Amino acid sequence: MHELSCPSCNASAQYELKNYLLMCPFCSTTFAVDLATGRKDIQADHFIIPNAFDAAQIRNLVFRWLKRMHSDPKNVEREYAVTNVSGYSIPYWIISLEAHTVWKGLIKRQKISLAEFSPSPYILETGQFRRNYRWAISARHNICEHWELVQLHEPKEPVRVAWDGFPLDSTLSRGRIDAATGVKTSKEDLEAELPAYNVREYFEFKYSNGLPILAIEVHEEEALRRAKQHVDLYHLAIASMNVDIPIDICSELEIASVQLIHLPFWHVQYIYRPSNLLRFFQKSDQKNVIIEGYSGGVLKSELALVQQDKIRINAIVCLIAAIMAGFCGVVWHFAFFLVALFFLAVSATSFYLAASKNQKKELANSALSMASDPAAKLGTTG
Repeated sequence: MHELSCPSCNASAQYELKNYLLMCPFCSTTFAVDLATGRKDIQADHFIIPNAFDAAQIRNLVFRWLKRMHSDPKNVEREYAVTNVSGYSIPYWIISLEAHTVWKGLIKRQKISLAEFSPSPYILETGQFRRNYRWAISARHNICEHWELVQLHEPKEPVRVAWDGFPLDSTLSRGRIDAATGVKTSKEDLEAELPAYNVREYFEFKYSNGLPILAIEVHEEEALRRAKQHVDLYHLAIASMNVDIPIDICSELEIASVQLIHLPFWHVQYIYRPSNLLRFFQKSDQKNVIIEGYSGGVLKSELALVQQDKIRINAIVCLIAAIMAGFCGVVWHFAFFLVALFFLAVSATSFYLAASKNQKKELANSALSMASDPAAKLGTTG
């Protein structure tokens, strides 16, 4: 730690010089220091999106989300327990840009006409598309320091996300929970609430409303480079979906502005403690939820029970029932062997379905990888 004076209010404070930008604890001025010359440059485009929740409100929001996901909402508060609620105001570089992509590739013919002379099995197709983004790049060196903040981008297209940046507007507008109806899905609800970007304020510590404000570690040039790489990869994956063999895909990016914005996030951990016989078959593993602190949208989550867990539990229960019915058939009546065979068949079917779901999930991930990697379609990497 080193003592420096603020270039705005001239107050002295202790700063960690390994950070790219420093924030004055007295007047909230953000500035950079040239260690060679001692020159201090103020960062004017530094904003913050106010945090609108406290820990108790986030806890209640998680229980509302669990009630919406649970088959029996009345048992949620008895079977679930929130073990930890922590919030952070995390710095992100927001790069406003326009991306224009032109693509060319070959598409396999569905039918080959006999009237054509020596037809090729492929036809040449071209196309183009243009999109605007406010692309968010973390200003932290360790992008894995918080659970599942690494990949917040969930594209509408079936492509595999292989980058950590995300479009700010579409990401912070999903997963909103409403007290009365569950989720804000109506057009009126979505239009009534301003996008998070539109409610940003010039950076002041008070707008974090109690959240720890994390330091800015990543340089603006690095954020620009990463944003261009992410958008290139994203548009490459989208364009590759249109062709069977990509020939040429070219994206041109025009940068409009670069701003630094602190975004509020909440990380909630909870456990599932079933009150019925299910507690003997389901471990109480800790699950996680990521919530953005502007409108309370659930960005990432882990469910306590998914369909695969239910199938696995059903297989175990039926196997136990088959063993008990078989024992009754030995000591009592042979008719119980038929019951044992029935439960054994159900158990085997459940185990098969669970294995099939695992295989389908792996195939889906493989398909997304192929859609995101044109070289994989060609069978070579060049």
